[in-house]
Amino acid sequence: MDYADVPPPPRLPADGTGAHRPPVGSRALRTSAWRGHDDVALIVPRPGVAAPTPSEVEAVIDTVARSGVRRLVTGALAPIEQGPFLAVGFEVHDRLHLLRHDLVDLPAARPVTARLRRARRADHDAALVVDARAFDPFWRLDRAGLDDAIGATSAARFRVADLARVVGYAVTGRAGDRGYLQRLAVEPEHRGQGLGAALVLDGLRWLRRRHVATAVVNTQVANIGALALYRRLGFVPQPTGLTVLTLVVGDGQ
Repeated sequence: MDYADVPPPPRLPADGTGAHRPPVGSRALRTSAWRGHDDVALIVPRPGVAAPTPSEVEAVIDTVARSGVRRLVTGALAPIEQGPFLAVGFEVHDRLHLLRHDLVDLPAARPVTARLRRARRADHDAALVVDARAFDPFWRLDRAGLDDAIGATSAARFRVADLARVVGYAVTGRAGDRGYLQRLAVEPEHRGQGLGAALVLDGLRWLRRRHVATAVVNTQVANIGALALYRRLGFVPQPTGLTVLTLVVGDGQ
C-alpha cells in the first residue's frame, strides 16, 4: 500500500476549524484536538524541556476530562519517552517503523502516466479525498491536519499526482539539515503504478538540492507495502521504532 502516516516534528497541531478548541497543556505537555474530533485529543511532550513526570501526565488527563475529552492519543513516541504515559495507564495503540535515508544514492523513478506538479490551494480538498480513501478512519487527515503537515517545518513541498484529477499526493518538509516525509497517499486503485515511488523520490531530490543531510519517515508496522516501498527506495529501518499510545479518560474509564 503506497501510503504512510508521518507525524511532523513536535508542534502543536493547527486548530483550523475554530470549533475544536485544544485543551490546556502543561509545562512539559501540550494537547490539541485530534483531527477534527471533539472528544479525542492529541497529547505530546513539549520539545526542549524536561520530560514529563507521571503526575504531570495525570494532571493533564484530569484537565481534558473536564473539557469533554474521552480519549487521549500520544504522538509517535520513542521508547525513552513512553515511561510517564505507561505509568498512568496508557496502552499501545499502534507501533511504527522509523526509517532513515542519507540521500546519497537515489534510484531513478520509473515513468508514470500521472503528472507530478505543485499543489495549489484548490487541490487541498481533492488531496483530502485521496487521504480518506488511503487511510483508515482514525488516521485520516482533516483540513487542519493537512495544513499542519504542510506548516510543521520551515519549508515544505506539497506535490500531487494528476491524472485528469488528483490521485495521489505527498508532503515533504525540511527543518535545518533534516528532512521529513510528512504524508504520502495514493488512491487504492492507482497503487502499483509507481506513483508512490515517484512522489517520494520527488521529495527526496528536493531535499538533496537544499543540502539536507538525512530524511526520515515512519509507517505502521502492519503496513507491509509501505515498508517495502521505502526500503526499495533506500530508506534504512532504525533499531528502535516509535509507538503511539492511547488512554480512555473521563466517563469512559
